[in-house]
Amino acid sequence: MKRAILILMMVFLGWSLSAQDTLSWKQTLQRHDIQIGIGDPFLPVLATGHYLGIYWDYYYERNATDWFGPDAYKCVYWTPNISVGYKYRIAKWFWIGATVTYTGLFDVYHDRITNKKIYSESDHIITIMPSVRFSWLNKKYVTLYSGLSLGYALDIYHSNYPDLRYTGCGHGALLQLTAVGVHVGREWYGFTEIGFGIQGFINAGFGYNFNSKKK
Repeated sequence: MKRAILILMMVFLGWSLSAQDTLSWKQTLQRHDIQIGIGDPFLPVLATGHYLGIYWDYYYERNATDWFGPDAYKCVYWTPNISVGYKYRIAKWFWIGATVTYTGLFDVYHDRITNKKIYSESDHIITIMPSVRFSWLNKKYVTLYSGLSLGYALDIYHSNYPDLRYTGCGHGALLQLTAVGVHVGREWYGFTEIGFGIQGFINAGFGYNFNSKKK
């Protein structure tokens, strides 16, 4: 009888230790992740056909049917890609979530002589992407990871060209492949990611990790 009781106690102790090991990552690692990032707009620029390479370009044009129309130069500029994301850790190494991004691209035409603005064209690209993350180094203050986001992109474009004003929408699928990402910090942290897609080759920013009261 004593032997049976001793065996049961050992089994219960082993089960308790195993349960503690299973839950240990929940006790030491944060599960909720909110982050804000800024990345280069290479893919939106490429997708919309805006000028690549430099922020300012000079483009002289004359309407073929208007011999007395003004020469113009075009200033091309864009915003960085701005992203806001949330992810939830469902396993020590696996996260799921979603990311929303915005990029603005603008062409502004000026009269070459008077420098007066003639007209402008713009694209506003917004994406909503479900995301997964695979964290392959999980320390208290350092996390290394890779990830993939794929979702819906909406392009709202507008032109106020004289006598030909229009607004339209385009849409399609875009992605972000994160080859390597690192974030450093416990609750508030900074991060840098290297990859390819709507968020750019390099995406960096800050975030906040936390656990809910009920773990």
